[in-house]
Amino acid sequence: MNKEDLILQKLETMETDLKDVRSEVKDVRSEVNDRMDKIKSKLEVVNADFAEMKVNQAKQAGDLHTLEAKIDGKLETLETKLDGLIENTRDRKLETNERWKIGGIIISCAVAVVSLVLSILTRMGQ
Repeated sequence: MNKEDLILQKLETMETDLKDVRSEVKDVRSEVNDRMDKIKSKLEVVNADFAEMKVNQAKQAGDLHTLEAKIDGKLETLETKLDGLIENTRDRKLETNERWKIGGIIISCAVAVVSLVLSILTRMGQ
């Protein structure tokens, strides 16, 4: 074989190797594209889930705010009712104390009147 034949043979080998490399590059590109497509689809799912989570979080924040407002209203109502109950109990206690005082005065007066009547009757009887 002469040098030209060797060069041609070498070129053919290189051409075959180049075709193989190109084929491998195409396979790698195809695989990379497939992986990128899978990653994009997963990313879209994640983005959709994230958007849904944001919507749910906003809804829950709104629900929490509404619940806090309701609880605040209920607590204010409860506080008002407790204040009214305490004031009513104080008034009843004062009324009860006054009744006992009035009752004591009436009983004292009755005892004084009975004493006076008995005293008068005793003096008349002598």
